[in-house]
Amino acid sequence: MTSNSRWWQTDDELPPTWLDHLAAAYPEIEHDAQEWWRLTSPETMVGSRHHTVPRFYLERFAKNGQLWVRDRVTGDGRMSPTTKTGVIKDFYTFINIDGEKDGRLERILGVIEDGAKDLFDRMLSPFHSPRPLAPQESMHLGFFLAFQLQRTPQHRRMVELLGDFMAKTQHPHLHGIDQVRVVPEPNLHLEQMTKMVPRLSELFFDRPALLVTLDQPLFITCDEPVVLVTDGSSHIKHAASCFKTQKQRRKAARRPSRNRLRNADIVHVYPTRPTAGTAVEVALPLSPRTLLVLGPRGMAGPLTVSLNGAEAMTYANDVNARLIDQAYGWVAAHPDHPTFRSLEFPPPGPLVQACDGGTKFSQDLDKAPNPRRPELLGRSWQ
Repeated sequence: MTSNSRWWQTDDELPPTWLDHLAAAYPEIEHDAQEWWRLTSPETMVGSRHHTVPRFYLERFAKNGQLWVRDRVTGDGRMSPTTKTGVIKDFYTFINIDGEKDGRLERILGVIEDGAKDLFDRMLSPFHSPRPLAPQESMHLGFFLAFQLQRTPQHRRMVELLGDFMAKTQHPHLHGIDQVRVVPEPNLHLEQMTKMVPRLSELFFDRPALLVTLDQPLFITCDEPVVLVTDGSSHIKHAASCFKTQKQRRKAARRPSRNRLRNADIVHVYPTRPTAGTAVEVALPLSPRTLLVLGPRGMAGPLTVSLNGAEAMTYANDVNARLIDQAYGWVAAHPDHPTFRSLEFPPPGPLVQACDGGTKFSQDLDKAPNPRRPELLGRSWQ
């Protein structure tokens, strides 16, 4: 099975990252990490309410701690405190090798958020002159963006959909397989997240940072606030086998040729959203007036850009449309945003798709997921 993502590769197939090289060069780093893991209680954060988008980040879009939040599917809106927006109990709690509920990942996320908060405070402060990111700041930002792409309910639901699809395609003749939903445990999502973050952070490190500032508070945010901007070409790279029908695949499978059999078995699975590896620019709204943009590595450019009037409105409309399109559960804005409550939301689409000749299992992926909510420690979260 092939894929545009690397979610389903084994450890042996994943090349070492900069973090692996760093740990190899300085063994004390791994020793310190193991000691922290050994000395830190797994029970501390178990049962707590976890923000899938950091509260410190949401506060910049709030008024007196309140956001106007709209449902991504229905468009219905309500006032919601930042303490309860994007919050799911035990979302990052996993079952460790001792069979215990373990909340230490939430503490790690807190450290990542602290580094990003310090950076955003510095960038948005009127008392600090704009300057390029220092290497440590770029590292903090890279980790924050990488985790934010991976830590969301949408990403867990994608893992669930792919797990369901793979289980069914491997056992297509099992009686009643098309009538059930195969749900991987949440551990799989969290394991994949921690493996992918160092690789994603590499893609964001050392990119030039630009702050775009509007003369009006027009930017919104959502539960998927990291915008990946491509060069306009499709991020989906189909193979020749993607265009084979089921009939052609069955015919190739019956023939003795090794190449024909291989082509009959290839299934291309890909996410509908652009991946970090295809992003020319990466954007994150930091406040209703400010957007952080990371440009291509090695490209020189301004540190700040100010937009006014109609130009600011046009730019904000483009960014906001991207955020609405990629949002999964909710979209949020400052309560006084001039147009947010009347913005139209397009129907949600599929998260992942597969080229397998058009089986029922791949056809099930060609629509918005239902249910939309992922599983939490073996039960649906409410």
